[in-house]
Amino acid sequence: MALQLGVAFSFQVHRALGDTWDRSYRESLELAAEIDRLGYDSIWASEHHGEDDGYCPSPVVACAALAAAAPRCRIGQAVALAPLYGHPLRLAEDLSVVDNLSGGRLEIGLGQGYRPAEFDTYGWPYARRTRAFEESLEILATAWRGERFDYDGQVYKVKGGLLRPPPLKPGALPLWIGAAAPKARARAVRHRAGLLVAPLIELEHLVRQIRSYDEEAERQNAGPLPHALMREVLLGDSAADAVKRHQPYLDHVYRVQYAPERTGQTYVDPATGERKPLTGDNPLYLSEAFMQARWFLGTPAEVAAKMLDWLPRFELQHLIFQARQPGMSLRQAVDSLEAFAKGVMPMVRTKLN
Repeated sequence: MALQLGVAFSFQVHRALGDTWDRSYRESLELAAEIDRLGYDSIWASEHHGEDDGYCPSPVVACAALAAAAPRCRIGQAVALAPLYGHPLRLAEDLSVVDNLSGGRLEIGLGQGYRPAEFDTYGWPYARRTRAFEESLEILATAWRGERFDYDGQVYKVKGGLLRPPPLKPGALPLWIGAAAPKARARAVRHRAGLLVAPLIELEHLVRQIRSYDEEAERQNAGPLPHALMREVLLGDSAADAVKRHQPYLDHVYRVQYAPERTGQTYVDPATGERKPLTGDNPLYLSEAFMQARWFLGTPAEVAAKMLDWLPRFELQHLIFQARQPGMSLRQAVDSLEAFAKGVMPMVRTKLN
C-alpha cells in the first residue's frame, strides 16, 4: 500500500498569543481546505477533555466538518476515547453518519484513555476503562455487520440493536488503535486494527515497538496489519531555525498539554545507561537532540532525506503530523504545509510509493 501523508488537528488555542476558540475552529476548516488543495491524503482529529486550552472534546463532530471542508481527504480520529463517548452503539451511529456524509472516507481511530482526571469529570470509574474499551470494540464490530443484535456485557448492554445507516461500504470501517503496552498491542491485533503511534516515542524505540506489533500479529495469525505514525515535522532554514520558529508553540504543547511528568516519558541517562523518568526541567527535554531523536526537522531537503532513511523501516500506511500548533497564525500554517508539499512530498512519494 502506498504511503499516505496526513495532518492532525487538536483545535487547541494559545490564549497568551491571542487565540480564541471560535477562530481556531473556523480557521482550521480554512486550513483543511488548503490541505485538500495541496494534495495531502488524510486529516485526523484528536480528543481530550477539560483542558484549559480547549483541546477538542468531540473529534467525531469535528470530523464531519473536516470531511466537508476537505472533500478528497480521508478523515479519521487520532484518537477518540471510546469509554468516554457514552454507549458504543451511539458511537457506531455517529461514526456511520460521518462515513455516509463523507462518501465513505472515514478511518476510525480509538483509544481507552490514560488520564484519570478525564474519567473523574464524567464520574466514570477509571479502573473499568479497559473492560469498557474491549466491549466497545466488540459492539462496534458487531454493529458494522448491519444486522440486528443483542449484547450482554459487564459494562454495556444492547437489546435488538441495529445500526442505521450502516457504513457506506458493507463491513467494518478501517480501524486504528493507539497501543503502547504489550497487552494493548495484543488487544489491537485481536481486533485486526492498525497500530497508531503517538509523537513522543524515540525513532529507535519505535522500530522495536512496530516489530513487536508485527510479531504479535504473526502469533495470532492475523496477517500483516498496517502502521500509522504521528510525528512533528518542523521546517526552517536549518534544524536550529526550525526549532526557533516553532518554539513558542512547542512549549505550550509539550510543556503544558504533554508535559513529561504528565505523559510518563523516560530517557536514557548517558552517564549511567539507565532509563529514568524525564522531567520538564531536564536540559535534554525539547532540545534539538531530543527532537531529532523523535521528529523530522530542518530544511525540506534534510527532512526528506531523514524520512527516506527512516520511514521504510516502519512499513507505514500513514505518516501524520500537526497541521497547526496552538498560537500559530493561519498564514504560517499554510506556508509550512505548502513548503512540505512542494519540498518534501514529491520526493517521499516518488521514492516510497
